[in-house]
Amino acid sequence: MGAKRERRFPPALGFKARIFVALVGISSVMSLIIGLVLYYFAQDRLVMAENRLLEQRSQTANAGAQDFLEGLRNPEDGTLPPPDAYAEELVQAVADPTGLEVIYVGPDGEPLAARDGFGAPKDPRKAYETVGIGEGTLEQVSGSRSGEGRLVRGEGSDYAALWPLVDPGERARGVMVYDVPQDPLKDTLAYLRYGILGAILTSVLLAGAASFLLTRQVTRPLSETRDAAIRVASGDYATTVPVVSRDELGELARAFNYMAEEIEHYVGQIQEQKSRLEAVLEASPEALVTTDPGGSITMANPAAARVLGIRPPDRGRTLEELGAPPGVLRCLREAAANGVAVREVEVGDKAYWAYAAQMNRAEDANGRGGEAGIILAVRDITEHRSLERAKTAFVSDVSHELRTPLTTIQSAVGLLERARERLDPLEHRALELADGELRRIRGMVEELLTLAQLDSWQYQLEVGPTDMSRIVQTAIESVEAKAERFGIQVNFEGSADEHRCVCDAQKLYQVILNLLDNAIKYSDAGARVDVRIREDLSSLTVEVKDTGVGIPEEDLGQLFERFYRVDKDRSRATGGSGLGLAISRQIIEMHGGEIYVESEVGAGSTFRVRLPKTPISRSASYAL
Repeated sequence: MGAKRERRFPPALGFKARIFVALVGISSVMSLIIGLVLYYFAQDRLVMAENRLLEQRSQTANAGAQDFLEGLRNPEDGTLPPPDAYAEELVQAVADPTGLEVIYVGPDGEPLAARDGFGAPKDPRKAYETVGIGEGTLEQVSGSRSGEGRLVRGEGSDYAALWPLVDPGERARGVMVYDVPQDPLKDTLAYLRYGILGAILTSVLLAGAASFLLTRQVTRPLSETRDAAIRVASGDYATTVPVVSRDELGELARAFNYMAEEIEHYVGQIQEQKSRLEAVLEASPEALVTTDPGGSITMANPAAARVLGIRPPDRGRTLEELGAPPGVLRCLREAAANGVAVREVEVGDKAYWAYAAQMNRAEDANGRGGEAGIILAVRDITEHRSLERAKTAFVSDVSHELRTPLTTIQSAVGLLERARERLDPLEHRALELADGELRRIRGMVEELLTLAQLDSWQYQLEVGPTDMSRIVQTAIESVEAKAERFGIQVNFEGSADEHRCVCDAQKLYQVILNLLDNAIKYSDAGARVDVRIREDLSSLTVEVKDTGVGIPEEDLGQLFERFYRVDKDRSRATGGSGLGLAISRQIIEMHGGEIYVESEVGAGSTFRVRLPKTPISRSASYAL
């Protein structure tokens, strides 16, 4: 089967040609319309004038015919000869002085004689037929008693004057038909047609010349603007269009020049931003890679060559083809499905932090978002992880090493407690202070060890079904003695209700105990601490509310950071390390829950712990 023949269209007229054709066409049509109107108006006026003249001349001629007829009357008996006897003489007597074409129709309706405008005789029958007057019209004129004639339009579209011929006794003696030779009128109309046609052609030529000049004046600025636009599109932003008028074309030129200046300004800004971005990408220690919706690489910075082995010639290939680590590929797939993904990737003895996110989606003509590419950032965190492991190992080792001497010191303090009665009051007070500080140090060591276990992923949950009310009640019982000593009342609303969930009871006990201990430490005597549990279909919320000193708003954002203490003097006096809330938050997050606080200075604080009834285990790809 042969190739399909390409359909060719005739070349379209240019803008200049279209304007020229339109102007010439409009002027030609208008000239033709005006010429036709003038011609038909003049023709109508000439015909009307000719008819009035015919009417006047025919009236004069008919009066002469009446006189001629009267002259033929017999003076003795008053009779007239038959019409055949005087028809030729009558027609000649009337036609010669008037110059009209005359036809005499007898009383019986038969043409008897005829002469043309020059007095030459004509065949009456043929002359009558040439005029084209109907018999009915002839009978009406012949029977007219008033003796008045009328103008009648014949079959040849020419007018003729019909006058009745009557004797003094008002008897009809026939009808006189008067006509004007049409040659002069036709010549006049022909001259008029030629004159109007010449005027039309002259106006068309003049309109063509004027249209050509006007078209050139209109299209030249447009051509200059087009050429300037092409130069601007090619990068010559200094191009300008000359402004030669104050009309719309001048406004167009000024608008184009302003547009070129703005384009030059914004392109300069874009190039400057591009240079800065390229400098940032060149200097960035992170590997930055962008891909199109198909997964092909569209951009990679120099760090990508060091971290992922992606070089400039690899653009257009996929990360999978280049052998990227499986963890990085999974991060890309998660970002394509969810919009964003964060993953820690280990490759041999190297550790990387990978972040992937979808770029803004371009909208199509229907306003629907298209497919989006992915931007990937990969950072080498091997050294960071080594330092973190070294720090965790150091804290763990120090905590373990401190346990033995602290146990020994605690045993010695216990022995001294047995000999309390031998000590004087000052020595007894010193022993109590030593015991309190020892307990604070041991608590701090335990908290540091817990943090080290959390950081090294050695802190595991031992979950099982339990009653949250029982955990809260046990924690309250543990702080009752301290609350009484500080003069603070602790209330548990709904202690008799059962609130079942799956959790690590020992670690949640540690969280609730820490919240209660903080509420007591940061409340003055006479304050109260209220604890309640709220439950919905999927979660439990434990609320610890106190009427203590409150927390300033600027400290709320840092409250759960390690070693952060709001009132350092009070913490130092009551024994606080600033690690309790940090540990509590990590324990709650390991359960898949959250902890947050609301506080007002002077009114107290409210801590809320929301836990799912079924815990969510922490992912192995937990982000930094």
